[in-house]
This record gives sequence, structure tokens and C-alpha cells, in this order.
Amino acid sequence: MELVYAYPAEHGRSVEAEIVGSLRDRFGNVVQTGREERDAERGDRADVLVTLEVADDRVEAALTTLRAHPLVIDAAAGSFGERV
Repeated sequence: MELVYAYPAEHGRSVEAEIVGSLRDRFGNVVQTGREERDAERGDRADVLVTLEVADDRVEAALTTLRAHPLVIDAAAGSFGERV
């Protein structure tokens, strides 16, 4: 299943590597399938939206892990449209 999360762009791509590595360690096969930089809805900055593919039986645990990461703004299964 696809998961999507967002983080502030100013933190750089190392955030993505850290998150994917951590999720792979905990949940096995996790693949980053997309990345998009967008202007943030608030302030004069940009956010990065990352799409991951995670096994269906690991979705809730992976979402909990993503949401607990201090740099993750939001995370959701599938998509969260314009919530970020």
C-alpha cells in the first residue's frame, strides 16, 4: 500500500534516507516511489512530499512510526490531498 509523508524541504534529502532506512529495519521491504517539492501552505518555505510502498499488513505500524518522526509534518495512507 502507498503511504505519503511530508517534511520541510530545508532539512534536505538525508531525512528521506534516514526514514526509509528506519522503516526497512523495522518492517522489511519499503520502497520510495515518489518525491515532490511543493510550496508550503503557510509561510515562505517549501515542503517535500514522499511516497512509499509498504506491505499492507505493516501500514498502521509504519504510519505510527512516520508520525512520530520529529521532522515529519504529516503522514497518511494513500494520500492526504491538500492537508499539508
